[in-house]
Amino acid sequence: MKEIATGTDDFKKLIENDCYYVDKTMAIADIIRRKKEVVLFPRPRRFGKSLFTSMLENFFDIDKKEDNKHLFDGLAIQKSEYYKEFGEYPVIHLDFKDLKKNNFVLMYREFQNIIADVYKKKLYLQDFLIESDLKVFNAIIDKTADRADYERAMKNLSQWLEEYHNKKTIILVDEYDVPIQEGYLNGFYKEVIDLIRSVLSSALKGNDSLKFGVMTGVLRVSKESIFSDLNNPDVCDLMANEYNDTFGFTESETKELLEYYGLELTSDVKEMYDGYNFSGTSIYNPWSILNYASKKVLEPYWMNSSGNVLIKKLLSDISEKDKIMIEKLLKGESVSFGYDNRMTYIDFDETRDITKVLNLLFASGYLTFDQEEIDDISGLKYHYFKIPNEEVKINLAKMIQSITFQSELLETNNYKDFIRNIILGEHEKIEEYLNELLPSLSFYDTKENFYHGYMLGLFSGFLTSLYIVKSNRETGTGRYDVMVRKQDRSFGCIFEFKIAESENEMEKLASIAKEQMKEKEYYKELELDKVQNIKEYAVVFCGKKCIVR
Repeated sequence: MKEIATGTDDFKKLIENDCYYVDKTMAIADIIRRKKEVVLFPRPRRFGKSLFTSMLENFFDIDKKEDNKHLFDGLAIQKSEYYKEFGEYPVIHLDFKDLKKNNFVLMYREFQNIIADVYKKKLYLQDFLIESDLKVFNAIIDKTADRADYERAMKNLSQWLEEYHNKKTIILVDEYDVPIQEGYLNGFYKEVIDLIRSVLSSALKGNDSLKFGVMTGVLRVSKESIFSDLNNPDVCDLMANEYNDTFGFTESETKELLEYYGLELTSDVKEMYDGYNFSGTSIYNPWSILNYASKKVLEPYWMNSSGNVLIKKLLSDISEKDKIMIEKLLKGESVSFGYDNRMTYIDFDETRDITKVLNLLFASGYLTFDQEEIDDISGLKYHYFKIPNEEVKINLAKMIQSITFQSELLETNNYKDFIRNIILGEHEKIEEYLNELLPSLSFYDTKENFYHGYMLGLFSGFLTSLYIVKSNRETGTGRYDVMVRKQDRSFGCIFEFKIAESENEMEKLASIAKEQMKEKEYYKELELDKVQNIKEYAVVFCGKKCIVR
């Protein structure tokens, strides 16, 4: 049975290690056939962009032709008329996904390292170049070249490669917008924009040595930013009608993969991982499906951590009125907003418009296209979007809860008193505190997982004094058992949570919870860990009200 390589984005390594591979090689034929000079593929994180660019490099690279012949044996492209293009062109592959630094000086140094590594793969040019070009080539490798030489580095290299091979050059740029987002978040946006614009426009615009270029990223950073100098590359985004199945797994691909590992594509699996609509094609998150096939546990695996900082920043600043749209999404409803694939990061500073936030959520994979409606009178088109699946909903809810806790809970003046009351066993005061907070929560969801996240979010405020040692959920019972303890073992507490359908049954459920803690002797686990002072709490929620007994 083939291995599952969830963390591998190296196509050659994946094939040579005989790992499971969902055949996406016909995208190569599409790129050749469509003859676009520069193509940009904006897709969410962990949807196979890096593996895609690695596949292109290993297919086209003339330097690797003899070593790579076996890689495409039995794959779809080998049977295509376009296979004749295999190993026919020099390739430059720039990977910016790890270009993450908190100031421009450090980022520029790392950028120099990346360019130097690209040049080192073409050392055979040293015996070919004239003296003046060789001097620049070696200065790039030694990281002593002038800024202007780095800005022209990809164009120069493509020209030298064309002269050497008598073939035009293919340029691949993976995750081009990672450094741009880092610059925006850390206060050096203009510097990084100027650098990336200079490098890419030099390489991809008016370069007579360019066969074609392919770029991947999350956002199309347009207008006055990157693409103003690139004559508008062909943008195949999530709403485009091309390359719908190139990134992510289709339903048939998912079904075949799961069956290979003895699993079924059940309604539960669909609810958890399906739901992405790439211009009419139903797509599953490949990261999630591969992890599920490997671990055989139905749980959330996708976490778009790379974009969370910016998303949190924007969500924490939207108005109370706009939060209603987020609440609707968390309830499973679809919302309409103006789709815009021409945003810049500066747009996020200009306005608190919820449309900007929703467009970022869509581009980052937290939302997907649902449907289009045309107004009978005006003829205007309205696009509706929704959260694609349960996995994304859970992750988005957790992110929103963490924002809420930080802004509304942990900064309250009486939070320290709340901690003291837990330690002292002051049930009424704990109840009073929680009931003051519950109505104020903006992003609200009365399902069970909300209360679970709500309390764990409260406990997160104990970072230096308490931590979770047990968290179990019995599916379908509405019961959560959570134990927390102090790191010095002088104190521990047990919370038994229940959710009531009406306020009339709250006291009854509280009694059941207390009896359950007594019968199951949860305290013994803490006693075995030599915890000295143990408190037990039965907490029952109903809507935006709770009781503590």
